[in-house]
Amino acid sequence: MIKLSHILSYLTCPRLAYYRYHFGDKRFSEKQAVREIYLSLRRGFGVEWAKQRILAMNECFEEEIYRNALKKLVLSEYLKELKSLDWDVVFTSKELEVSLVVDEIVEFNGEKFPLFVSLNAPPEGVWFPDRIKAGITALITKMNRSMIYYAYSGELRIAEADLGIRRKALKLIERLKMIKKGFLPERNETNYCKGCSFVEDCKSTPETFASKFL
Repeated sequence: MIKLSHILSYLTCPRLAYYRYHFGDKRFSEKQAVREIYLSLRRGFGVEWAKQRILAMNECFEEEIYRNALKKLVLSEYLKELKSLDWDVVFTSKELEVSLVVDEIVEFNGEKFPLFVSLNAPPEGVWFPDRIKAGITALITKMNRSMIYYAYSGELRIAEADLGIRRKALKLIERLKMIKKGFLPERNETNYCKGCSFVEDCKSTPETFASKFL
């Protein structure tokens, strides 16, 4: 099954999506820490419970990353206006062969929204990867608007899944389907390469003609 995280990895680097899909990636990230802290606080648990959840699910826990996330996270008063219906919700589409985890399902003014936790907000609107999250979510759940909570500034914004973004989301799913079949994307050096756990494998893997189509 293709996961939302694989699709978002493709936006960072197509080869990263390939390696994560076929081999997984257990690294602990600041975003993971922020998500768990947010969910724990929203449900009335303390930050230590967030830490225990992380330890139970990720063997690569790093105290410094966790403390940095805790220091920067802002829990906005605006969140009190959202009725929390469920959290950590898995949606799956057999037709698309895609699954995703929605951080929280909330209700506002009688409408249900998927809510995703992100880190830093752009100057306006939402980041493109967050729009893709909304697009994938719309394709699977038919909820065409997602909320993005930018946890480092406490800002809550709406990501609309219009026709254009749904089309882009479908195109990304098609590319991941090719990766699922074993096609390796063309190597493309970026700043992410410096900290990538797959960099040595990537450098030693030869490119093929088919790589150029992904």
